Amino acid sequence: MFAFTGCRGPAEVEVVEEIDTNETAFVVPMEGANMDTQGKFMSVDFLEDAKVAAKRVTIPLRKRKNGRRSWNFEWIPTVRVIKVDRKPVTREWTQDSASGTSNANEAIHVESKESIGFAIGVNITSFVREDDAATFLYWYAGKPLSAVVDENVRGYVTSILSREFGSLELVDGRGAKAEIFDRVYAATREHFKETGITIDNLGYAEGLIYEDEEIQTGINNRFLAELSVQTAAQNKLAQDELNKQTVATATASRKAAEEFARAQDAAIMVRELDIQKIQAEAQKIAAEKWNGSLPANIMPDGSGWLMNLNGKGGK
Repeated sequence: MFAFTGCRGPAEVEVVEEIDTNETAFVVPMEGANMDTQGKFMSVDFLEDAKVAAKRVTIPLRKRKNGRRSWNFEWIPTVRVIKVDRKPVTREWTQDSASGTSNANEAIHVESKESIGFAIGVNITSFVREDDAATFLYWYAGKPLSAVVDENVRGYVTSILSREFGSLELVDGRGAKAEIFDRVYAATREHFKETGITIDNLGYAEGLIYEDEEIQTGINNRFLAELSVQTAAQNKLAQDELNKQTVATATASRKAAEEFARAQDAAIMVRELDIQKIQAEAQKIAAEKWNGSLPANIMPDGSGWLMNLNGKGGK
C-alpha cells in the first residue's frame, strides 16, 4: 500500500486568476509558437486578440516529465495571464519633505540660460484607458504604470523642462513658468498617448527653489522693496482719494448750507409778501366801505376831554 500511494506523482490542482474591475487581462500562450505566428507574437494586434473579458480565468496545465519514473513529473501552465492595472497614478515630485508623494527630495532640477540651478516641483496624474491597455502592455511588457510614471514619464518631463528653462534667462523663466508648463503638458500628453498612457494633468507644485540661497534671498529682498514702493504708492492713492472725498463732502455741505440759506430768504420773502397782500386786502375793504366823511369823534364813545394832563390846567 505504501509503495502504491508513494508512486502516484503530484495532483493536478486547478489554477485560477481573478481579474479586478480596474484591470484588463491578456491570456498569452506559453507554448506552440511557430514561424507563421512568430511575426505577430506580442504585437499590439496579437495582444488585442488575447484580451479577455472574463473576470476569472482558469489556467490550463500539462504534465512535464522531470525523471525516469512514471510519477516523476510536474504540472506546468500552458498559458500566462498578464494583467494591466488601469487605475490612475498621481505623483507630486517636490523638494519639501512635508509635501509630495514621498518625503524625499524629488523636485526636478534644471538650469537657466545663465547656468543658475534651481528645482521645481511637478504634479502629474496619468492612467491607462481600456482601449489602450494592449498598446501599454506592448510598450512596457508588464511594467506597472506607477513605475512607468516614476521612470519614463519623469525622465521625459525633466528633459522638456530642462530645454524650456535652459533657453531662457532666469528672470524670463520665472515670468513664463505657467506658459512653460502648458507646453510641457501638451508635449508629454502627445508623446505618451502613443504608448497607451493618458496624461490627465501636469503642472507645477512649488515655486522655483534656487540651489544658491543667496539668489533666493536677493529675490526676496527685491520683492520686499518693490512691495514697499507699491504699498507707498497705494497709500498715496488712498490718501488722494480720501482728500477728494473730504473736499467733495465739504463742497456738498457748503452747497447745502447755501441752498438752506436761500430757502430761508425765500420763506421770509414769501411771508412778507403774504403780509403785504393781507394789508392790501384790508385797505381795499376799508376803501370800499368809506362814505367819504370823517368820523365826528375819534374818541371812543363815553370818553371826555382830557384836561390838565400836566397839573396846570388849560383850555
